[in-house]
Amino acid sequence: MTMSAGGDRMLRRVASSGKLSVLAMTMAFTCLPAVAQEQAGTGASTPDTPSTSIVTTAEAPPKTARPLAEGELPSTVMVPPPPGDLSGIDPLDLAYGAFQRGWFMTTAVRAKPLADGGIPQAQTLMGVLYQAGLGLKKDMTKAAAWYAKAAEAEDITATEQLAQLYLLGEGVPADKSKAADLFEKVAATGNPAAMYNLALIYQEGVGRPQDVTKALTLLRQAAEGNHPDAQYNLGLSYLQAAEEDKSDADAETLRQGAFWLGRAARRGHVEAQVYYGILRFQGRGVEPDEREAADWFERAAQSGNAVAMNRLARCFAAGRGRDPDPVEAVRWHFLARTLGVNDEALDKLAASLDEDTRKEAERMALQFSAPGQKLPETASR
Repeated sequence: MTMSAGGDRMLRRVASSGKLSVLAMTMAFTCLPAVAQEQAGTGASTPDTPSTSIVTTAEAPPKTARPLAEGELPSTVMVPPPPGDLSGIDPLDLAYGAFQRGWFMTTAVRAKPLADGGIPQAQTLMGVLYQAGLGLKKDMTKAAAWYAKAAEAEDITATEQLAQLYLLGEGVPADKSKAADLFEKVAATGNPAAMYNLALIYQEGVGRPQDVTKALTLLRQAAEGNHPDAQYNLGLSYLQAAEEDKSDADAETLRQGAFWLGRAARRGHVEAQVYYGILRFQGRGVEPDEREAADWFERAAQSGNAVAMNRLARCFAAGRGRDPDPVEAVRWHFLARTLGVNDEALDKLAASLDEDTRKEAERMALQFSAPGQKLPETASR
């Protein structure tokens, strides 16, 4: 993957700061003035297609007639295969077909003999089953062992999964040097996730000598491969470099930061949606568009992001990007405050409402539900 001369110069300028930027979202919140004092902000639109990844979560395995002994595979009687003549179908296709249908115990029955026979795809499949606890008792050590067998046969999926286990120390001792070796093999195939993880290793300087320039190059390649975390971190790195160098020459660096945050936002990266919304609101690196900014805040708020809830509340309170609506403003403020983001100006707005209106805002707040998030019984206290 090649890079333009301008892009290369810009990466060197970013790298000269000596670090990649992983700015906390609290910084993005605290550095902004109150809504009434803010300047308005837009950006490039680049639709992306979602990348595919190995399935690691799924429905609970079906119950069996009796508990299985350690390492025991269920019998085909306990989990009967689908009806029909399967004699002419490749056994590996049958194993993967069962996996795709959620028949994980049947998957284990069909994949185990193939894995024992040295078929790397079946070994990888056994690793997935043990890693995620699908149809078999979760066992990270066995998962790592199966991935290692498949990786020896150059199975790329197994190599990447094994690298992750070495990186995290799950099922194997943590070893970032081994993780980097494996990630490099996978990255050589053009895999964006491997490039991103390798970039972090070079940034940290553990497992590989610290090399911020190489880390940024890998991060850029991963971002170009549509890896949302890479796009987000690359965008923040450009923005930080622009903040540290106030010269006019860094206007393009600022635009690059906004561009990559916009790419990540469009791929569903919640923190990027918040930060990109802020840039849109302020017109930093992009054309100002308060309504679009509020749209991004609302998307992130609906995902449970407290900073986005606060920003959306301010938009409703000030009538910037949204029509003025004190009930909606207080509703989102209650939610943000419950999740730890306080705002004295919005507290005063809530106190100024009559009791019935305030209760309506609280009722609406308590109806909110985000994935994996449970709010206390009251949102206003």
